[in-house]
Amino acid sequence: MVANRNVTGAERGTTEQQGFGALAEIVIRNKLGMSEVNPQEHPLAYDLLLPSGIKVDVKCRGGSLPFQEEYESDDGIAREAKHNFFARQIHDENLDTDIYLMTHLETPDNDVLPGTTRQRKWILYVCGWVSKERVFREGVYLPRGSLSERGRNWMQYGGQEIEFYNKNLNGLDEIVDLTSIEPVDVEQDEVHKGDLNLTSVDAVRITYDLIGRGVLTEKHLAFVQKEIDLEKIVKPILHSNQYFHLLKYLKEKGVVTDIEIEKARQILQEEPYTGI
Repeated sequence: MVANRNVTGAERGTTEQQGFGALAEIVIRNKLGMSEVNPQEHPLAYDLLLPSGIKVDVKCRGGSLPFQEEYESDDGIAREAKHNFFARQIHDENLDTDIYLMTHLETPDNDVLPGTTRQRKWILYVCGWVSKERVFREGVYLPRGSLSERGRNWMQYGGQEIEFYNKNLNGLDEIVDLTSIEPVDVEQDEVHKGDLNLTSVDAVRITYDLIGRGVLTEKHLAFVQKEIDLEKIVKPILHSNQYFHLLKYLKEKGVVTDIEIEKARQILQEEPYTGI
């Protein structure tokens, strides 16, 4: 795994994350009956060459939690799972892989490779595959500093990321099914029209925002809610206490009345301090 780590300096995962990727590749190769590692002169653009000639790049992110297709939030609305790519990898034509195989490695709290014989929490989840062309065409580019939500947590991207959602991957029943992928399957995926690469919650949030900016109307909100089957009230990114602070300020200025504040209370909940 150490020999397979890429240290060219371009934006990529940490050394430990690269180790997770190498481990995922070794597991996949083992399940397909291939040698554990590629020869030293193997191109960096892809990890596996299938019998059909399809080039496969194995992608892996590690974490202490198991992979979940949906993450629960404190508002009772699930957040759909996503996968991330470094934007430079998608836009680099020299990295000519045909498809990406997306995986997730569940690790113990002490996730230093190669691990120990006593650890039992090294679990690899194989999520599915997608063509590079479709990630390029449909993935959402997010610059450094962009926010992303996963369940109850927010994170800020330190790199230039492309988000692609798990629901849009092509599934596999077994790892060996990779060997049945033919060039025609890749060609079909390259032109396939997938679903939104947003959480359902963010789709509604964006629609709310565009209504407020005069771009969309309530008609568009109704369409989005029907398409994604979400009728619940979506909480804002900022805390509701900040909303009520603004409303009270506007009331003091004589711009709004208790009527608007009561309307807000029908969809937002103030949260008083109750101690530590």
